[in-house]
Amino acid sequence: MRPVIKKGRVAFFSPQGFLDGINASQLITVQDIQSLKTTNVTMILVSLKKVVFFNKNGVKIVLDALAKLQKELKATVGFCDYDRKQYDAFFKFFEGDISFSLFRSLDVAMLFAGVHPDGGEGEENVLLFNEDPTQRSMQAIEIYDRGFTPVVAQTREDFLERMEDRDKFVEVVEMTYLGLMSSRIAAKTRGNCVIYYLKGFLDGTITEQFDLIYHQNCLKVGFQLFMFDATRVSSLNIHAANFFSRLSTAGAEYGALIAIVGLDMEKTPKAFVEELEDAGIMFFENETDFFTDEVVRSMSGGGAAVKKDRHKLTRQVVARLPVLVSATMDTLQMMTGMMALKEGMNIQAFEPRGEALMASSIAFFGDIEGMISLVMPKELVKRACTLLLGEASEDEAVLADALSELVNIVAGKSKTQLQEQGVNIDITLPRSYMSVEELEATLEGLQGVQVDFSFEEYPFTFYLSP
Repeated sequence: MRPVIKKGRVAFFSPQGFLDGINASQLITVQDIQSLKTTNVTMILVSLKKVVFFNKNGVKIVLDALAKLQKELKATVGFCDYDRKQYDAFFKFFEGDISFSLFRSLDVAMLFAGVHPDGGEGEENVLLFNEDPTQRSMQAIEIYDRGFTPVVAQTREDFLERMEDRDKFVEVVEMTYLGLMSSRIAAKTRGNCVIYYLKGFLDGTITEQFDLIYHQNCLKVGFQLFMFDATRVSSLNIHAANFFSRLSTAGAEYGALIAIVGLDMEKTPKAFVEELEDAGIMFFENETDFFTDEVVRSMSGGGAAVKKDRHKLTRQVVARLPVLVSATMDTLQMMTGMMALKEGMNIQAFEPRGEALMASSIAFFGDIEGMISLVMPKELVKRACTLLLGEASEDEAVLADALSELVNIVAGKSKTQLQEQGVNIDITLPRSYMSVEELEATLEGLQGVQVDFSFEEYPFTFYLSP
């Protein structure tokens, strides 16, 4: 099927009827791939407007063909023109591990390609909402970077209220997903706590399902609280119990605490519970009990991570420093509207500059490993994160969360750019610090690369550590 190309930037295929294991293989031919290689398109999509049925096999066949185009053309690939049921189906098929993009309509896709909906130029307001805060932030930055003004609704109620004035917006972005920062880890953060979500019967297969390397890198960033949400777990056997015991013992070397919340104690053998408690694991009936516990509250501010297994930066990591710094500074300059002036770069122990500093870190691992920390004054955080919040805020907790989203987006952009160079990495969840002293404690005894900048009167530090 020959693709249609709009405005020279977006190519899309428009299949009809069924998109299953039989028909999908005929959608994108070798000739189609060769013809697109001669264009300058930045986005290649499959429209579902005329599709009455699709399944996982059909989608996977299409994605295999799109992946070849993505590699050749460095283009965004995915699907558009779907309804809510079809949108939800993608997440069900791939259990949330989606590396491709989803655009509610072709017009929304054109917006992210930088094409004005009316064919004109200039700034226009775009209403944006997504339940996922990271997606919400990332989409706002992408829209802003393409010359539009995002109006970010923080809640669905806020979104519906703003939709009453639909005429004020040149486009509405909802039910849209940018597949640039996909993570197969079913986890989220709350303060200094990483929450993992479990389900079903837990047995020895948990060792295959749980990404231990990811967990170890969360420890490296400085996370010390790990909560396993077991509200959807039916029961566990001795193999799963042994796994949690080993995890707790290893985490103790970092000063970490592991808790299991919501487990049905009546269906769990008492011997297993006693074994896990002996290993230092705590049990709670629900999240509220966990976060109000005195031991948990005493650790919620975070602290130093043990420097176990943290080596020197390798040459391979340092060689990619320009990519990491560029992704960071391009994002910050765009979001603040201020030019950054580089003041120095040295291999040294971390040395904070300025007062009233806030910080956030994120670790990466794979072909290369390391940790990125961004440090800046509160006033600069307010400038940089206004776009993510939708309005200015003085609340330090709100700003800390926004700063974590910012470092998450920077890491995601770095991941994409490194992938184009043949370097593959995964990233952890971001960690925010209640004070710069906490970051100093985490980095104590380490030598990293400190790159200092200034945004007018505001100091900014990019620190790359092992």
